[in-house]
Amino acid sequence: MNPNLIPVLDAAGLPGPPWLFHILLVFTFFLHLVFMNLTLGGTLLAAIAHFRGGGRRDDFRCVLSSRLMAINNYGISLTITTGIAPLLFIQLIYQPFFYTATILLAPIWLAMLLLLTVGYYAAYLYKFRGTPARGQGGGLWLSLSAVMFLLIAMIHVAVHLVHAQPERWGALADGAWRVLADPTYWPRLLHFVFAGIGFSALVTVWWAVRRVQEGSDVATNTEIAGWAWRWALWSTVLQVVDGFILLLLLPQAVLRGIMTGGLSTLGPLTAAILVGIGLLMMLSRATNPVDSPGLVTGTVAAMTLTIAVMSVTRHQVRALYLAPSTSASDFLVVPQWGNFVVFVLLLAAGLGTVAYMVRRVLQSPASGADAA
Repeated sequence: MNPNLIPVLDAAGLPGPPWLFHILLVFTFFLHLVFMNLTLGGTLLAAIAHFRGGGRRDDFRCVLSSRLMAINNYGISLTITTGIAPLLFIQLIYQPFFYTATILLAPIWLAMLLLLTVGYYAAYLYKFRGTPARGQGGGLWLSLSAVMFLLIAMIHVAVHLVHAQPERWGALADGAWRVLADPTYWPRLLHFVFAGIGFSALVTVWWAVRRVQEGSDVATNTEIAGWAWRWALWSTVLQVVDGFILLLLLPQAVLRGIMTGGLSTLGPLTAAILVGIGLLMMLSRATNPVDSPGLVTGTVAAMTLTIAVMSVTRHQVRALYLAPSTSASDFLVVPQWGNFVVFVLLLAAGLGTVAYMVRRVLQSPASGADAA
């Protein structure tokens, strides 16, 4: 690796101790992942359900599709909003690496804004010109939205791999598409896709079971719960398998760092594996989730915990990737505690607002077969 390719650290320094921003990066990225899973996985699952149901409102799978996209009316906005904070913290901690990666991949990085706009509008076109509004159709708009969000996920995985491997920058400067040949690229992407589908399916099951308990359209919601439960099970199976493949494909130095890092690295990884296996056991216990509402709620909680733990492991893997390039760098710390207090207050207010919105949606849902 040519160290001259790595830009110098920002002379302005960090506005606080590095450990604080590492914690904030992991926490805010976890929040982003929750809504990102609903956006990416929910749109993909909605497209599958739509076509499996023939694009007709009288099929329970199209009702499911409409519900998922109704959720995404909120989810897409919250995915974008919650993605701002982790993006800023990455720029603080890994500025020389992240900015260089986005420059090397500038065309597709900038294209992401166009993809996001198209995907967002396509989701609304499906709602107002497809099955939810007209009783049938809209599959083209739904498919377009799903493809756009999948392409955005591909771009983020590419940028992540490029910024974590500065030793490859010289080769990538001659052909940025070489990142697709990285052994871990496709397993990383699939890990996000399977997680998104599984999480979205579980949220769908939880909502359908809740509607059955309220006595609302029991037959349709029972079918929705059973169908989505099977998707949650098999996507989780695939995610666990893919996770082990990804672990084995990591560079030897990174894998060795995880295995010899003691409790700090093995703890989160072991917890993620155990929770993943626990998820499979919970999902395989029930064939009709409507009869086990407590199990459904527990499974959603376990999946959310898995996302949180994997956020920690992902951050640790990135640190191990970059260890050879960051070991000799020391941040200049120039504390700005006033700004930090303002950030914490605004973050708390934002989370409180989102919690209030979710509670209002749950307590006063819209009426109709396609209501979220």
